[in-house]
Amino acid sequence: MLAALNRHLLFRAIPLLGLALVSCEGFRVPALEKLKAAENAGTATPAQPPAGDTAPGTDTSSVDLGFLLSMNYDEAKALAGNGMDLGTNGRVAAENIEVVKEDKEGQPRKVRAKGKVYLEAGSGDSAKILCQEAYINGDEAVLRGRPILQRGGTIIEGLADDTVFYFLGSRLRVIGLHRVTNPNTMLAGMPDLGPWTAGPNPLLPALSETAVPVNIREEMLKAATAEAVLQQNKHEALQQAEGAPAPWVKPGT
Repeated sequence: MLAALNRHLLFRAIPLLGLALVSCEGFRVPALEKLKAAENAGTATPAQPPAGDTAPGTDTSSVDLGFLLSMNYDEAKALAGNGMDLGTNGRVAAENIEVVKEDKEGQPRKVRAKGKVYLEAGSGDSAKILCQEAYINGDEAVLRGRPILQRGGTIIEGLADDTVFYFLGSRLRVIGLHRVTNPNTMLAGMPDLGPWTAGPNPLLPALSETAVPVNIREEMLKAATAEAVLQQNKHEALQQAEGAPAPWVKPGT
């Protein structure tokens, strides 16, 4: 009976001894440390990614409009993530670029671009375009999603997601709400360009030539063909040798 009493007292003393040892400076109890580590792990604050480490295609913050209107192709490519040289038809930068069709030489013929689209016109044209999505087929380009065209000191600004800019060479036809303005006026009214970073409207159908009314496209194609014939005739006339002067024309005059 005395032995049983001693064991009872010993078992009651063990927890008190453990608490006393824990309170001693420098004494470690592995079991208690594991328990505390598990509790801290359950309440730890998730690590936040460093500023600027946003995954590509997920940054929807606004961008300074002054920078966008002055940036070049290399800067647009760095901002959007992808770029493509279209030869005489210019260069395009965007978050997503898809080659729909290639020509016989393996060069991009039909191209779709979506998200932070930047387009430089070709053939020495100084025009720069910003939009949410683009469909390019040779010298034709269909741009949609609040597009902005800057050429010199003039800006043509689309005012709706479904506003379409249709280019045929250097010719432009705007379909939908838009306005003609200049960089200073635009900067005063809209210091950043949040819609450009938001991406295309997912409720709109896939972009193609069908976004341009048939009559407008046919009219512009006919005008472009007529102009090409006129330029060809003019070039051939200039290549012909000069004929003999008229009899009444004195030599040296």
